[in-house]
Amino acid sequence: MSDRTTVLISGMHCASCVARVERALTAVDGVREADVNLATGQASVAGDVTPDQLRAAIERAGYDYQGVDDAEAARAADAARGRYERALLTRIVVSAVLTVPLLATMVPAVPGAAWLHEHLWVQLALATPVQFWAGWPILRGAAAALRGRSPDMNVLVALGTLAAYGYSVAATVAPGFVSATGAMPQGYFEAAAVIITLILLGRWMESRARAKASEAIRSLMELTPATARVVRGGRTEEVPAPGVVVGDLVVVRPGERIPVDGVVTEGTSAVDEAILTGESIPVDKAPGDTVAGGTLNAMGSLTVRATKVGADTAVAQIARLVREAQSAKAPVQRLADRVVAVFVPVVLGIASVSFVAWMIAGPEPRFNHALVAAVSVLIVACPCAMGLATPTAIMVGTGTGARRGILIRGGPALERARAISTVVFDKTGTLTTGRPVVSAVVAMDGWTSDEVLRLAAGAEARSEHPIARAIAAAVEEHPEPTSFEAHAGRGVSAVVEGRRVVVGTRALLSELGIDATDDLRARFEDLYGKGYTSMAVAVDGTVAGLVGVADEVAPRAAEVVAELGRMGLRVVMLTGDHTRVAEAVAADLGISEVRAEVMPDQKARTVAALRGAGAVAMVGDGVNDAPALAEADLGIALGTGTDVAKEAADITLVSGDVRGVVRSLRLARRTYRTILENLFWAFVYNVTLIPLAAGLLYPAFGWRLSPAWAGVAMALSSVSVVGNSLRLRRMPAG
Repeated sequence: MSDRTTVLISGMHCASCVARVERALTAVDGVREADVNLATGQASVAGDVTPDQLRAAIERAGYDYQGVDDAEAARAADAARGRYERALLTRIVVSAVLTVPLLATMVPAVPGAAWLHEHLWVQLALATPVQFWAGWPILRGAAAALRGRSPDMNVLVALGTLAAYGYSVAATVAPGFVSATGAMPQGYFEAAAVIITLILLGRWMESRARAKASEAIRSLMELTPATARVVRGGRTEEVPAPGVVVGDLVVVRPGERIPVDGVVTEGTSAVDEAILTGESIPVDKAPGDTVAGGTLNAMGSLTVRATKVGADTAVAQIARLVREAQSAKAPVQRLADRVVAVFVPVVLGIASVSFVAWMIAGPEPRFNHALVAAVSVLIVACPCAMGLATPTAIMVGTGTGARRGILIRGGPALERARAISTVVFDKTGTLTTGRPVVSAVVAMDGWTSDEVLRLAAGAEARSEHPIARAIAAAVEEHPEPTSFEAHAGRGVSAVVEGRRVVVGTRALLSELGIDATDDLRARFEDLYGKGYTSMAVAVDGTVAGLVGVADEVAPRAAEVVAELGRMGLRVVMLTGDHTRVAEAVAADLGISEVRAEVMPDQKARTVAALRGAGAVAMVGDGVNDAPALAEADLGIALGTGTDVAKEAADITLVSGDVRGVVRSLRLARRTYRTILENLFWAFVYNVTLIPLAAGLLYPAFGWRLSPAWAGVAMALSSVSVVGNSLRLRRMPAG
């Protein structure tokens, strides 16, 4: 296996876990780079390695290998997570039942509290199963981390709870020994038990929240039906969806999801393509139209010839792209990773210093105060929130985009998007539809516009030229020509209703001996100035009028340009079209900067020059504009429902709707802002609470943080970071 492979891992809980797995993977021969994502449980590995090598490295690090990341492995990982959550919930329930009586020792008014407070042996009996059975996953993880010489949050929690539990056991078994140290022989069983219960509860809540954050991928993968009705040997038979091969005829009934990508051969219907495009209005389908697997056949029955199956379908490609995006690290995440790499050793040092300081200068009983301070520091400093800050925001942001037809290639693209100052649009097929339409009809004296267009449409009825088809399509019913002649590159001549009709350029008129008056030339220039391609219409040797054809402006394109301006972005049109045509379209759209008559091989150089004034986003169709998309800081490709793998682009708009440019930039900005918010609160949490836990505020204010409340704060910090990221799911679609 070579290049880049993504595998699924379970058992990671914090940023230190991520660092340990990354070190284990990069130590494997042949691995060039390894990126591990805590939120998704994915490891993206670049290099020439086999899955067995990756499995061995992951398991040596103390984690569970779930397989190469594909649909089957993802389902297995989901099942494993479900088993993990159920087992965790069992431990939480048992731990809570045993911990509640211990908590009563902290409230003297509770009946029996005083008796339980005095009988440490009973507390020991309640706390021991919590410490060693309920807390076994924590202890096991700590042992693995210490064997790997890479302490993580499990080590912090294990040290803290074992210290509290061990001291309490000593106070129970040998109270005289404890008294000899100058400390009161009291127990901290409730602190150790509460911490373990809260840590487990926090992990369960975190797992549930992370599952919710990644539901976009799961919902995509679940859309493709498990079976398909295939026509074989003249009979329709139901087969498993993986058994469909390219070329098979698949029958799709009303209300069913289409199992493959393909072309409609029989039937008409409306298909709901919201999963691909984000648009809720069904799209009409008839023979010859393409359909995508996973979309919903809303009305009539369809017969579809399969063109792409399995992993090649649009839905599978989207799921793969989103998984890759969610596993890619934003540059800002690497800053957090560097901090976390030294964080745990620093915390261990702070806890040790706190213990010594309290033993030297603290009030009596010094040992008790020192123990509480050290344990509180170890518990409150777990770097869970920092580890989740970036990947959860990227996961939710890219998932939200996927549901709306916006495919974002991960954290680096999001980070570049927020810095964009200039948006460059290709014209044809981006700001315009790429389909010519009749935009103006000029009638000469003695003729009406309807007559001119009707005769021109009749003459063009047999031509295959795009302009001819646009003229023919402009009239609902047109007469059929009785004779027809095409003049390559200049126009056509035909007999329509017994009259000789010529539709063509001024060169064709001159060639056929038809006079072009000064008035006609002036009108030609007027239409040309407006950006129209003009064709003269002559009837029986006399010019009857002109038909102006133009590339139709994309719906809502002007609105998009205006909105980008309100967002503070500079908008530039880049096209190979004639300057007059480009300027006319730009004027209609409100674009003041135009780079026209730029050849495809020059577009990338033009984008590079524009980058001198700031970060540039290039918006194009992803095919002819590929060099320019790659050259830009951010490439945005307008795709189609079945052509989603725009390799040159950082963002692909599946529906091809230009409004997606605004939506994607807003989503990117909002996601990046969420990452910064998460990191800010994660760092503030640690910076604020570690000094409080260490007791630095005790001399001045008498403030301390108990180990139990440290556990509460640690659990809430992780859940709050995930919850803040989940707000991206509620971002307005507009």
